[in-house]
Amino acid sequence: MTAPTAVDGRNLRAERTRAALATAYLDLLTEGDLRPTAERIAERAGVSPRSVFKHFPDREALFAAASEIQERRVRELVGDPPEPTGPLDERLDAFVDQRARFHEFVAPVRRSALLTEPFSPVIAEKLKMARAAGAAHVDQVFAPELERLSGPERDDLRAALCAIAAWPTWESLRRHQGLTPGRARTILRHMLAAQLDAGT
Repeated sequence: MTAPTAVDGRNLRAERTRAALATAYLDLLTEGDLRPTAERIAERAGVSPRSVFKHFPDREALFAAASEIQERRVRELVGDPPEPTGPLDERLDAFVDQRARFHEFVAPVRRSALLTEPFSPVIAEKLKMARAAGAAHVDQVFAPELERLSGPERDDLRAALCAIAAWPTWESLRRHQGLTPGRARTILRHMLAAQLDAGT
C-alpha cells in the first residue's frame, strides 16, 4: 500500500466514524434522550468513548455535524412546497400535510435543540434558519392571499399564518393537549383557513 493510499484509507475511516457518531447522537435525540452522554453516543456508534472527543473536540462540532444529517433527512421527508398557483383548498391540504410530517418528525430533536439554544451558537443559528425557512414556506404557498393585502393587514396575516404553522403550535396540540396527529392536523388546517378567510 502506498503512502497516499494509506492516508486516503485513514481519512475514509475517520469520516465514517465521524458520521457514525453524529448519526448516533441524532438517533438518541430522536428516541427521546435529550442530552446523551459521550458514553451513550459511543456505545450506539460502536466505538470507544475516546473517539467522541477525538472526532468532536467540542460539542459545537458535534451539533453542526448532526444538524447536517437532520437537514438531509428533512429534505427527503418533506420535499418541495406546493406551487402557489392552485386552488386555496388544495394548497392548504398540501401545506398542512407537509408541516404535520415535518413537525412530527423533528419534534424530539427540536425539544433538545430548544434546551441547548441559549448556550450554543450553532444550535441558535440552525433554529434561526429553520424559523426563517418556515416563514418562507408560508410566503410561497400563500403568496396570492398575502399579495391581495398591503401594509399592516398583510403583515398581520403573515404573522398569524407563521405562528400557526410553526412548531410550537404543533407541540401544543400534540404534546400539551394530547391530540392524535390526525386531530392536530385537522385543527391546524382549520386555524389556517380561518385566518385566510378573515384576511381575504
